[in-house]
Amino acid sequence: MEKDKEKLKNVPDGFAQIYSVELYIKKQPILLKNQLLENIKKYCGNVEIMSTQDKSSTFAFMDYVLEYKNASIPVSITISVSDEDVKSEKLSRSLEQSWNYDNDKESIKNCKIKIGVTDLMAVGLEYTKRMELFQKALYSIVELIPCEAINFHITEQVISREDYLENNPLKDEYDPMLGILNVRLFNIEGKKNEYIMDTLGLCAVGLCDLQCHFKDLNPDEVSNILYSYGYYIFDNPEALDDIEAIEGISENDKWECQHEGALVAPERVVLDINPGKEFSSESRS
Repeated sequence: MEKDKEKLKNVPDGFAQIYSVELYIKKQPILLKNQLLENIKKYCGNVEIMSTQDKSSTFAFMDYVLEYKNASIPVSITISVSDEDVKSEKLSRSLEQSWNYDNDKESIKNCKIKIGVTDLMAVGLEYTKRMELFQKALYSIVELIPCEAINFHITEQVISREDYLENNPLKDEYDPMLGILNVRLFNIEGKKNEYIMDTLGLCAVGLCDLQCHFKDLNPDEVSNILYSYGYYIFDNPEALDDIEAIEGISENDKWECQHEGALVAPERVVLDINPGKEFSSESRS
């Protein structure tokens, strides 16, 4: 056990020093910085324009000023426009794991422009505040920019503009995890009904992702378990140290858990879920 813990010390934590997404649009946008500023203020409070250039603007959140060694610096967000080809391995990976994206995937690949939305100096924020601020700022931007879709490449999922805008952060039914938590599915080559499923996004905010390597179980049911515990961990981070087993598909199932290295990239430490001898892969030791 101690040897395993020592081995995991050298595994990257998967934390996102900067958090970013990409918006894909068909033609060069007209970004009116003052209009953007007013809409960001609507959702994020006291905001100022920090800097502007031909293809980028940075907005400072004056209610979120962090103290560093030699300076007090506000958290900020940068919006940058690029005409680089949107087709990339990053986009392909996301499209493969975007189970709720029903729009024409070719329409994204035909886009000519991508807009990056990136937070800066935000690592000092408590993770729920960081994600709340990012989501509200992103929502205010997507409201004004007619993009085809948003690529949450950190969690490898594409969300349509329509679906994203339905999740208004000012409404009671708002889901703060939309885009920042994904459950991925991977088939095991040469193995029938054997899969690896994991969450992606929890390590990026300083928590711990989950994974399950299993056979002969319904992936939809495993997905529900991963999402449920993913939300639980986001809301109850202190529980991570105490989770030794979780409830499986039936009430009588107790699936043991332990921290291990991720089976699928990105490299990180995850909470591995063992579904029991009947449903475990043959490779599990």
